[in-house]
Formats: sequence, structure tokens, C-alpha cells
Amino acid sequence: MLKSFSVKNYKNFKDGIKLSFDNVRDYSFNTNCINQGLLSKIIVFGENASGKSNLGYALFDIVGVLTDNRIVTQQLNNLYNADSSSKIMEFSYEFQFDNDIVLYSYKKEETYNNLVFEELYFNGKTVYQFDYKKKEFVDNCNLELINANSLSIDFSNLSISFLRVVANNTVQKEDDIVKKIIKFVNSMLFFKSLQVNDYIGLESSLTFIEDWIVNNGLIDDFNKFINQFTSNKSQLVSNKLLDHSVILEKHKYYSLNFKEVASSGTLSLEVFYFWYKKLDKVKFLYIDEFDAFYHMELSLSIIRLLLELKDIQIVLTSHNTRLADNDLLRPDCYFTLNDGKIKSFADSTERELRQGHNLEKMMRQGEFNV
Repeated sequence: MLKSFSVKNYKNFKDGIKLSFDNVRDYSFNTNCINQGLLSKIIVFGENASGKSNLGYALFDIVGVLTDNRIVTQQLNNLYNADSSSKIMEFSYEFQFDNDIVLYSYKKEETYNNLVFEELYFNGKTVYQFDYKKKEFVDNCNLELINANSLSIDFSNLSISFLRVVANNTVQKEDDIVKKIIKFVNSMLFFKSLQVNDYIGLESSLTFIEDWIVNNGLIDDFNKFINQFTSNKSQLVSNKLLDHSVILEKHKYYSLNFKEVASSGTLSLEVFYFWYKKLDKVKFLYIDEFDAFYHMELSLSIIRLLLELKDIQIVLTSHNTRLADNDLLRPDCYFTLNDGKIKSFADSTERELRQGHNLEKMMRQGEFNV
């Protein structure tokens, strides 16, 4: 589980922003939003250009640092805050692995892959601090904690994460902290609720969704899934077109290309279905503007579907204030993002929020402005 994340001087987060999953209140309702004492299902509300996408890109920066999984152009360009005189960006991830707390932080300068400092702590004890400019460790390292005390490498040429070097060049058991960190980061997934399959993490290359559905024998399952959430009850069949499979809507006289006739919401739902079938491999999920093309009832159905998943942390972003409802989540699981700041509803007011409060009405009245 991710306990907290913070970033500073990245894109529109000049002064730093922290998302805390351990800020759990003692609400007795909707406890399925909590796992191992941490927030496991949250929704972040924000206007256009408030930083919802950038928060996701920042969170998933670690994917490019520690794995070969896919990243996107937005993670490579215009990274540091243009109103800051500094070109140093700071990222910090605090993990909770059973009873252990692991803090992994690094700094970059100007470009995506230019690390300038990296540090790792295990239960409050320094494992290492490495200065990439000086090409040396800071004093008081305990590399034996990650089985790296006998690692022999040329630090003068070190240009990638030292943690990644350790993971790739030492023997790590399943319960070792390096193994746990890499495994967690490999199971992170970011995608947008769009009609195209643009994503970060989990896998290394793009997949044609319709090929994947057909090749895995899921056309009937996908048909059932679509019919469950939409008013279009057409029968879906597959066909081969050149090197790729296509999905068709079968009608009385003709079959129509699904991609060409499906609504924006249905095409977005196809992308969701593709990743939903893989969520057993995911530990941390971020869906940006998850309901961008959805009807209100479909948005609610998707949230309820995700709430059934227990061993996964999920962050959804949205504009839709109608989703602020204690029948879905609870005040410590709803967040407002604005002006480079993020706070839960519970932390944004001095009022004691109860299950009977109308969160949407309070939100529209500016009760949770940050």
C-alpha cells in the first residue's frame, strides 16, 4: 500500500503537494474504502487545469525510474515549474508493507532521467543516500539492509537509480524491501477515460484492445459487459481485417464496425473493460477523468464495481460534484485539488461531517474549497 506521496516543483506544483492515504477518520460507514488502516478508494475533484492529470503523472514518475513499463510524453516534457528559479524536482513515496514503513525519495534536475539525489529509509533507519553529482554516498549507509553491501559497480558512471541497480544485480527474496518496492511499482497503472488506450505502467507496449478481446475469447463477455451498462443491446461478433481483429455490431441486414458506430461513452467503456480484466495484477490504480464520457448512472455503476475490489488502492479524478455522496464513499475519501493544494473534505472544514450531510450541496457552496 502507498501510505503517502509528495512532489515539489513539478509542473504546477511549485510549492509542493502531499497526498496522504493514512489520514483516516473514524467514520463507521463505508469501511470498504479503507484497507490496512489506509485509504484505498478516493475521488479527487478539480476544475480544468487544476492539476488532476499532473498529479497522476507525478505519482507515476517512479514507473520510469524503477521499471521498463510504459510512460507517456507528458512525463517527459515541461517537467519543472516554469515560475520557479529552480530546476530541481523532488519526489517522495512512503510505502506500508505489512508492519514495515519504507520511504523512497529522489530528486531530478530539469529533464526526466537526470537524477541528482536518491535516498531510501527502512523503518526510520537510513539505508542509503546517494549524491549523483558527487557520485558518492552520504555517510551512515546501511546497505546490508538491502543485500547491497558487497555490490561492486562503478559509481562514477552511475546514471540510473541505484535502487534499480540493486534490484537487477543482487539476490532479493520475496520479503525483502527492494523486491516489495519493485513489485509494487510494476503493479501500478494509470489510464485516462478516453476512447484511446493511453496508459502508464503495468505493461511495456501498446496492445490493440479488440485483438486482445478476440484472441482471449472474451467477445461474449465483453458483449455482456457493454449491454450491462448501456442501452445498446446489439450482438457483438468478431472478424479479421488484415493483421488485426475487429469487433462488429450484428444487425438484421448488416454488420457495422463497432469502433465507428459506438458512442463516446461506450468506446471509453471498452478501454475500461480492457484494464478491468487485468486489475488482479494491479496494486495501485489511477483513472484520470474516469467519467468524462459517462452518464451519471454509469459513473455510479463503475464506482460500485471498483469498490468491490479489496486489495487495490484506487484514485479516481472527476469534475462531477454529484459523485460527492456519503452513500458512495465518505468525507475522508473525497478530495479537492485547487491552486496546487489538495485536501480531503474532512480536513477542509471545521464542521463535524456526518453520514446525513449532503456533501454535494456543501461542495457547491464552497465548504471544501482549498
